Amino acid sequence: MSEDHQTQWDVAVVGGGVIGCSIAWRLAQGGLRVIVLDKSDFGSEASYAAGGMLAPLSEADQTGAFFDLCVASRAIYSDFARELLESSAIDIEYRTEGTLYLSLREEDDEELDRRWQWQQATGLNVKRLGAGCVRKLEPGITTALRWALKFPDDHQVNNRLLAAALFESARLSGVETRPHTEVHQLLTESVAGKERVTGLKTSRGLILADRLIIAAGSWSSQVTSSTASTLEVLPVRGQMVAFEMPVQPLSHVIYSRRGYLIPRNSGCVIAGSTTERTGFNKSVTAGGVADILNHAIEIMPSTRELAITETWAGLRPHAHDGLPVLGKDPQIDGLIYATAHYRNGILLTPITARAISELVLEGDSSINLSPFSISRRTLRLAEH
Repeated sequence: MSEDHQTQWDVAVVGGGVIGCSIAWRLAQGGLRVIVLDKSDFGSEASYAAGGMLAPLSEADQTGAFFDLCVASRAIYSDFARELLESSAIDIEYRTEGTLYLSLREEDDEELDRRWQWQQATGLNVKRLGAGCVRKLEPGITTALRWALKFPDDHQVNNRLLAAALFESARLSGVETRPHTEVHQLLTESVAGKERVTGLKTSRGLILADRLIIAAGSWSSQVTSSTASTLEVLPVRGQMVAFEMPVQPLSHVIYSRRGYLIPRNSGCVIAGSTTERTGFNKSVTAGGVADILNHAIEIMPSTRELAITETWAGLRPHAHDGLPVLGKDPQIDGLIYATAHYRNGILLTPITARAISELVLEGDSSINLSPFSISRRTLRLAEH
């Protein structure tokens, strides 16, 4: 039996990635007794496999609640990085050179021009650059470049250092961490006709808690109860390749419609990525690597001569509409979701931690979470 059998936690968090650890850290700062469980090592899944881009403008096709959430999170990242450094003594390598989105073929022009038009009209910080100007910024870019958009406010962090810093900050704040702990069952009881959370049955015994936060990424649907709302989060594989920094080093994050390059302080460049529905298979495949490298070479031809230093794959947690699932379960008191961030988990870490910790500590959040409610699919189906 676990040593927690007689311990009552204020909050149990399932998932030890950047989302789970950031929420746990904020809750511990608020004076709560918090335990975080993970089925494997903390920060070893999507948080480890990500690219670390903070790029809402580069990837956005329109405004809306999700875009606003992403921009709001990016806006607080500088302070978040500074606080993490003070808390953990780990520098997450927050870099502000910006992002360049390249048109490399005639068929790229339409998408980039559309992005330029709506973002200009909305007053967002986007610049249109000619090929000569871009190549002055990044001399290693292909001579086939037609033109580019620059997003000065789309930044990046080192996601692996972010995961380490959040784990350390949570631990130093008094959060109890339990790696290699499988969740077998969500426990509830009925009080005045309404179900409420009482804890979890795990591979290491019972965890008794007043509130439960599901932040388990692609595995979130496995933490369930017959009385909870239906949570559908599916894994989407993304493969990545790292190689040596070229002789003419990159400084910006570089996008094309087919791939991207991310320079790291360590002296490597990360190239990505694939989007594959292969279940929980995290294999790195010859075809996936070949596609990534072809796209990297298209952006920067000197990549062809560089040594590959690492390959890996991760699983992005994807809900039916690509939006995160954030907020309370309407059926069970004390059950809260913070999952399905898909391609934006690193970007949305600060704002998710703020929103969910406010929900727990204050009973409501200053951020409107209704567009990301677990009930949204049911509501939309009912409307139609």
